[in-house]
Amino acid sequence: MAKRRHRISLDMTPLIDCVFLLLVFFLVTSVFKQDKSVLKLLLPETSSEVKQEVSEGFFIELSETEIAINGEVATVELLKNKSAAVQNKKAPVALKIDKKTPYEKVAEVLDVLQMERIYNIQFVNELKKE
Repeated sequence: MAKRRHRISLDMTPLIDCVFLLLVFFLVTSVFKQDKSVLKLLLPETSSEVKQEVSEGFFIELSETEIAINGEVATVELLKNKSAAVQNKKAPVALKIDKKTPYEKVAEVLDVLQMERIYNIQFVNELKKE
């Protein structure tokens, strides 16, 4: 007498449930990209906001008393050295300026960038909340 072989079939429903639960878990617990801001700045508000990713250039934060470059507190001399070392002069430079920063300080930073022939400057602002 021939023995019958039973086919074993797997139910995929619990496996799919586990995969979706893991996916939701990793999405909820993941940390998304944070700003590189070091200084606490109160940015001016405008009615339009254009966000462009600065991947090749660098970030400058400017407050009443301090300057930060790419998330590290710096001086004007370090800004001169950093801007002199830039290979691609057309790379964008994002400039975050606090509302209370005196114009002389802004002019000093812009002068350093102009001396190094860096003209692609992006001013970062906050979107007005309506």
